[in-house]
Amino acid sequence: MQTSRKWGGLAVWLLVLGGCAHYSSSAGLIGGIRTIGIPVAANETAEFDIGELLSERMGDAYTSDGKLRVVDEESADALLQLKVKSLEDRPFTYTASEQTEQYRFSLLVDVALVRLADESRLFEMERLEGWGTYDASLDDEEGRDQAVEAALDMIIEEIVDRTTASW
Repeated sequence: MQTSRKWGGLAVWLLVLGGCAHYSSSAGLIGGIRTIGIPVAANETAEFDIGELLSERMGDAYTSDGKLRVVDEESADALLQLKVKSLEDRPFTYTASEQTEQYRFSLLVDVALVRLADESRLFEMERLEGWGTYDASLDDEEGRDQAVEAALDMIIEEIVDRTTASW
């Protein structure tokens, strides 16, 4: 009786371990990539903190997604190289008296996922655009900052989807 319980417990443990082994090792196997490093984005704009914000939020997005583990650059299988190319605030809508009612904040980013072992580019996209609109009468905290967040969200979602969809 005691021996059959031990064997039964062992069998259950092996089934659980076997079931989890496939799940935990299957994500990110294409190209051998399981970990990603995200250096601070290069920034060609006058807003110095946008590159840092993009990189930080990218790391959070990959962590939430869970398909690739975010690690330091030296330990990573691949690096996500980001470059903020431009940002612009443009009038978007007008009142009947031709006054700007809303602005559209637009952000362009170049992206490359580079495998460190052989420097091959696993994914590349130039001039990926994200945007958000804001009311011209609002202060930055209630208006423009939220449009920047919306633009970053668009870009981040696209990058995570494109780099992990087939994985």
